[in-house]
Amino acid sequence: MTFDQIVTIAQDLNNWQPQTEVAKSFPQFTPTQIKRLFWQRDQHTGLSTCYRQVGKRGYVCIPLFGLWLASQLPEQQGGDHE
Repeated sequence: MTFDQIVTIAQDLNNWQPQTEVAKSFPQFTPTQIKRLFWQRDQHTGLSTCYRQVGKRGYVCIPLFGLWLASQLPEQQGGDHE
């Protein structure tokens, strides 16, 4: 995954969901799991790439979150990743 590919994914507003809706769309996660994970996003390499705060609301880029789960983001390559 290159930086340009990540930018293309992130620029598509259809890829972004409110954090509160992620657990509704993906029942394998509980709302509490998602909330806690993104509260601690600075402790997980690459997770900040998937998340943006706009006002009081947090948004998750679903394709980038999937790449993060698969340890395929550039930040996760070649170093310590979780």
